[in-house]
Amino acid sequence: CALLRQPLDKISGFSSYLRETERYIRTDEWSKAEVSLKQAAKTWKRLKPYLQIDIDHDYVKEIESNFVLLRGNIETKAKPNSLALILLLQDNWKNIDSM
Repeated sequence: CALLRQPLDKISGFSSYLRETERYIRTDEWSKAEVSLKQAAKTWKRLKPYLQIDIDHDYVKEIESNFVLLRGNIETKAKPNSLALILLLQDNWKNIDSM
């Protein structure tokens, strides 16, 4: 997974979508955060098959659960929870090669 994460990230822009979502949450641009999160989730679905070869399926499930929770928090404009979840997703992605 360590060998795949960085090249896949550069090709897909996954980290960029997560950072963009964080920026929109911080500035209360909820509709833009929702669009950006949808792009990140769509990108995740394309990346997931490559990553599942080498990482625990529970870890994948946790990331996907966090996407669902974050979507709900963005829809309700719950800034503290949204920010915590996007930071968690970013951290999980950053450390995915250690899982």
